[in-house]
Amino acid sequence: MSRSGPHGRHRVVTRDNAPAVTLVLGLVAALAWSALTPGSYQSIVSTRWHVPVLAPLGLTSMRVLVNSGLMTIFFFGVGLELTRERRTGALAHWRHALPPVAGALGGMTATAVLSFVGGEVLGSSALRRGWGVPMATDVAFTLGILALAGRRVPPTLRLFLLTLAVADDVFSVVILALSGASHPRMAELGIALATTVIAAVLSRRRHGGPWRALVLIVLWCALALARVEPPLAGILAAVIVPWDPQHAPRLEDRANRWSILVVLPLFALVSCGVVWSHLHDTSTVLTIVFATIVVRIVGKTIGITSGVALARLAHARLDPALTWPIVTTASTLCAIGFTVPLLFAGALFPVASTTYGAFTVGLLAASLCAAVLGTVLLRLLTRTR
Repeated sequence: MSRSGPHGRHRVVTRDNAPAVTLVLGLVAALAWSALTPGSYQSIVSTRWHVPVLAPLGLTSMRVLVNSGLMTIFFFGVGLELTRERRTGALAHWRHALPPVAGALGGMTATAVLSFVGGEVLGSSALRRGWGVPMATDVAFTLGILALAGRRVPPTLRLFLLTLAVADDVFSVVILALSGASHPRMAELGIALATTVIAAVLSRRRHGGPWRALVLIVLWCALALARVEPPLAGILAAVIVPWDPQHAPRLEDRANRWSILVVLPLFALVSCGVVWSHLHDTSTVLTIVFATIVVRIVGKTIGITSGVALARLAHARLDPALTWPIVTTASTLCAIGFTVPLLFAGALFPVASTTYGAFTVGLLAASLCAAVLGTVLLRLLTRTR
């Protein structure tokens, strides 16, 4: 998996592009399976379980188990990387973290506004009501596709997109809860917040892998009971517990290996299937699909670039290698995403409806367009590096 060693440069799959490879394999398998035998796909992926022990935690299907359970491992690895960079790397000062966070807010705002305005112009109540659907970016897919842009891409760009996508996901989940689209359990949410505070206080004196694992499990259970995206426990556990040079690097490496080999392909497999039989109204489907593509790509590109520009006006620091053409092009990659967007869509529209199916196709099409466009442009911009 590593690119080091005398023969590393000749390997087809390296550690850099392995996430993209496993994600694409899972995506292709999902599209093929759901198209050829939609009945078996839905039966295995979406059929609700009736297991009393798992029901309180919301683990009611294979899709939920992967998206809410296994994806915690991926976010744990992401959180460890952010914690390492915050302690000794490029995020050690708040001025370095401000541009991607401002970019995340700009991209979310622009897509939400464009969706609502587009709904008004096109007379689509689905686009108006679903203004929050196109907001979020998928961390896993965005970073996986970034690897396809080649080794000439500035290393700091990965950290920029990592920070942006994580902030994007966190803000989107908060908006999902506050907008009324989802209904978190307030009492359990209070327990989850109290658990976070207690874990943060105790972690000042406790370190090591076992303690970090305990914090991760407790926070995950608290968020799951509160009905608030449990995978965020991975980021919280990694950020709360101080960086430990003795154990944290090993944990980060293991989390990344499990993510690449198991979590990411399963995530793509259960998330990317399309039930074509649900797409009855052609006019509605085409309107939502094309509008979603435009809103995602145009909104993310303009919104993120504008947010970064505002942060620079506030004297935030941006790595010199991240030129404006590279930032603008990389912003296009942030149109990749459907995990949190589909959570938003599922909270607003019935999963078996034409509207939900149209949003699914639109998000997948926008992700494909953004991946191809962003990768090609980044390779062209960095070919002389």
